[in-house]
Amino acid sequence: MREMQLMVDDVLQAQLEALWQRHGPWAIVKGLIGASMRRKAPWRANKIDDLNNYMRRDIGAPEIVLEVDRALQARFLRWRAGP
Repeated sequence: MREMQLMVDDVLQAQLEALWQRHGPWAIVKGLIGASMRRKAPWRANKIDDLNNYMRRDIGAPEIVLEVDRALQARFLRWRAGP
């Protein structure tokens, strides 16, 4: 395992050196800051409101029932019950 870690370390160090030579230190710093800010963005948090009913059912959350669905369901139940 140690040899593989050393190989990965050498490849990573070579790639970082290539980036440093090609773009310069300030571009790398700006890229790191931008990536860290995008990672902590509050609007990127997972929200249960964004899930559809199939996913909600899978995780055991209550489903969203719209008024249109309720009206259609009531009409279907009246139709099914008959005259």
